[in-house]
Amino acid sequence: MDEIKGGFEFLGKFSRVKWNLKIQQFFFIFFIVLRNGIYWIHHLYNVIRLKMAGVCIGMNFSTAGVMILDVCPGSEVTIGKNVIIVSDSRRSNASSLAFPAKIKTLSASSKIIIGDNVGLNGTSITSRSKTICIGAGTIIAPNVIIVDSDFHKPWPPDSRMDYPGDELDGDIQIGNNCWIGMNTIILKGVKIGENSIIGAGSVIVKNIPPNSLAGGVPAKVVKVYK
Repeated sequence: MDEIKGGFEFLGKFSRVKWNLKIQQFFFIFFIVLRNGIYWIHHLYNVIRLKMAGVCIGMNFSTAGVMILDVCPGSEVTIGKNVIIVSDSRRSNASSLAFPAKIKTLSASSKIIIGDNVGLNGTSITSRSKTICIGAGTIIAPNVIIVDSDFHKPWPPDSRMDYPGDELDGDIQIGNNCWIGMNTIILKGVKIGENSIIGAGSVIVKNIPPNSLAGGVPAKVVKVYK
């Protein structure tokens, strides 16, 4: 009798385990479906806002999380095919995002051009008056800031709060197939050659030649690929 009783107790425990596993599986699937639904809603919201702002969007464009978007009337923003813009840390594999992705133009002469097959992760791109161009196939790691202006006069100090003219601004050109490391800052008037790699935490103030590895503050070329 004790053996039979023990057998029933084992079966009861086994059934509870199976039931708990089913509950866990149900909630696992439920939250995946819910998360994907939220991503879809955010993506639809982003696309609607981009279209309303007059942004040209290529095929297979995708987003994760809500972007910051501020497009000045008359400015130009173009997004190529197969571009992904991530604004949610849960979709960022290597790091957490310090902020959502941001696209901002401040004048009618501003242009932001994002090529085909580009990936942006919490990238902040602000064009005050010039052109910022990101070449096809470029991947940009989390928390990169790209700006075409200082936004303040460097000297004299008492004039720094005056809004300067666009003569202080400069175009930015990032070539095809570049890899920009996380927490990099790309400042006005620079050109990064195609296929180049920028190390994490770098500050780009001068041109970087093609097929190079550069890093540091300010960034310097440390290797040329052949």
